[in-house]
Amino acid sequence: MQVRITPDGICFIDEEYFTPPPGASLNEAVLAHLQLEAAALEMPIQAVIQDEQAQYTTSIQVNTDGTSHPLDDETSVSHNPNLPQPTAMPAPPASPHTADPVPPDRPYEPLPEPYRGRLASTCATANEDRFTEAAHEADQLLAELSTQYGPSHLYTLAVALVRGDIAWLSQDYLYGAQIWIFMARSWHLHLGPQHGTTVRAVGNALGCWGRLQPEDAKASAPHVVKLLQDITIPNADSALRTINQWTQRIALAN
Repeated sequence: MQVRITPDGICFIDEEYFTPPPGASLNEAVLAHLQLEAAALEMPIQAVIQDEQAQYTTSIQVNTDGTSHPLDDETSVSHNPNLPQPTAMPAPPASPHTADPVPPDRPYEPLPEPYRGRLASTCATANEDRFTEAAHEADQLLAELSTQYGPSHLYTLAVALVRGDIAWLSQDYLYGAQIWIFMARSWHLHLGPQHGTTVRAVGNALGCWGRLQPEDAKASAPHVVKLLQDITIPNADSALRTINQWTQRIALAN
């Protein structure tokens, strides 16, 4: 995997825009992302981290148990202040099947101009915490790409990934749940149910749903349940039980 942090602090993982969730530093979020990838693939992964802001490049290996070590020297990753630091977040159970990462030559990299430049501008706007403006820019791109290529085209999904991140960062969890459900179904069609990209999209949909207000959670629960029934992911049964228990408590409270 390739992790690149630009001089402005914008992060890309395998050329996809990446931003940490609220409350997490970029270093913590990058390491957690790599730990999740290793656990989902059931195999260690190697990553080249190019930090143009701190002006260093290094390679690390992240193991399925969440531990990591450098590949280019004997120094422990956890003692290098320039590298992502370990977090207390436990790694999820491994997927029952391995899956290849999304190939680097997938057709939406790069997006055709002018869309690529506009998407980069939207990412920069979001990085400045101007989420309302960034969401508007991303929505315009989504509308144009959906019209020209189709809503499930890989070009459109590239922008949808950024729009989902913006929804999370701005705490618009209702829209976030909706767009991640849509992306999970789209990636399922493109890549299958066990691919890491599909599994992550389902997980993001669940993460947004779990932060909804009770009435919104109750109304959208059937869509989340149907998603988990249609796309098999690790711990799907446990997630379904949690959703059912939660919706029952909401109903009793009302």
